[in-house]
Amino acid sequence: MKRSWWTACLSVLVISSLLLMSACGGGNGANSPGNNGGSDAADRESKDTAKSGEQVVIRHTMYDTEFTSELVAEFEKTHPNIKVEIVSADYNKLMAMMAAGNGPDIIRTNSVTELPGFVLKGMAMDLTENFQASKVFDIEDFLPVVNQFKYDIASGKHGEGAIYGFPKDWSPDYTIYYNKKLFEEAGVPFPSSTEAMTWQELVELANKLTVKNGKKTTQYGLAYYNSTIAANQDLLNLQLLQQGSSMFSTDFSQAELDKPGTKDLLNFWVDTAKSGIGPSPLQQETDWGGQLFVDNKAAIIIAGYWFSGFLKTNELTKDRLDDFGVAPAPVVEGGKRISPTGAGTGAIIYKNTKHPKEAWEVFEWFFGAEPAVERAKAGYGLPGTKTLTEMLPQESAFDKMNYDFIQNELQYTDGSLPYNPYLNYQAVNSIIDKYFTPVYFDKDTVDGAVQKMTEELNTLITEGKQLVSP
Repeated sequence: MKRSWWTACLSVLVISSLLLMSACGGGNGANSPGNNGGSDAADRESKDTAKSGEQVVIRHTMYDTEFTSELVAEFEKTHPNIKVEIVSADYNKLMAMMAAGNGPDIIRTNSVTELPGFVLKGMAMDLTENFQASKVFDIEDFLPVVNQFKYDIASGKHGEGAIYGFPKDWSPDYTIYYNKKLFEEAGVPFPSSTEAMTWQELVELANKLTVKNGKKTTQYGLAYYNSTIAANQDLLNLQLLQQGSSMFSTDFSQAELDKPGTKDLLNFWVDTAKSGIGPSPLQQETDWGGQLFVDNKAAIIIAGYWFSGFLKTNELTKDRLDDFGVAPAPVVEGGKRISPTGAGTGAIIYKNTKHPKEAWEVFEWFFGAEPAVERAKAGYGLPGTKTLTEMLPQESAFDKMNYDFIQNELQYTDGSLPYNPYLNYQAVNSIIDKYFTPVYFDKDTVDGAVQKMTEELNTLITEGKQLVSP
């Protein structure tokens, strides 16, 4: 979700952080990194040191704008034996707390880029039995996005196996919002709200909507909310997923950027950047994609359901919502239509929490009870269940358009973006920026950049694998 990208940037990978991560598993027992032990539930009673009637403190890393003081007071009123406290912790601080054996009980988690690594490092508690026994959650009611909180340690497959967490809110983050007025001015028909374009068709459409004054672009045809219209980890992973492929080997032990399909996509993004249809290293912008869109400087933006909430509250757009339309995520030609989440903000419970019973009470209430209902009604993101999805806003014509659209798009949201669990998200971004940017300026070739990126990624993969080995 957008709120995750804006407020929760991961720290850049440094060796000291990795060493701290290696310490968090501790020992050779069931809690060792890479070893699920198969019986988290069996250990919980012995870990739970709270005596009858004794108040315990459950610490979490959710933001205070999410788990507000009002919600804390509401929870504590009906759970007098539990005191809820927020812990502000960036990535490095969180790893240090883990290494010191002082980890928060509930950890805010990005299901796509963080969940597998947290599981492999022995940080996440297997919550499968909790969900099965819950009177708040109904597993049969889960949307496919909940699979993003599953990980199978034996096979290394993200999206399968035990459940380690649950989404607070999420979006299929690669759908398209467009400005009808700019389409009309260019004499370009609106895209379908149900049938997906190919990526090439999207670029061709954006070309028709790009306006230039000499060499200066005054209106971009296409923007991406999280980055530039150039080769980046997120868009590449989506395209590769649609192809049934990845930047890495099946077991994620090696980078494989030199595969023909991957190199074709890299060339596609070089051509796209050079076409000038959107911000890129060749045409840098200080504003993010959403600001360009509301300023009428971009006709199309790749974003998610959350963007409808942004448009409803932005001063530049809230009074002209009829100007905007929405269309499905693009698909690779000949590939499978998949429209996944790019983040999936949620949480896990720390495997070594001293109070697993109380931690689950807080977790279950925040992610499945009244707060979840209110979040769904607010409509700033999608919930994790079918039942709550029915509570999304539908009153206005704009809300109804988004509601109808998302019902169709939800058919295509089951799929895990192939991020490498042994690599830090920001480290991969840095490597791509470092070695691929020269390609846009004809200072290197795609083949040359691929070789350099592969070598550095493989070095980091080796280090990462060593740190999560039992």
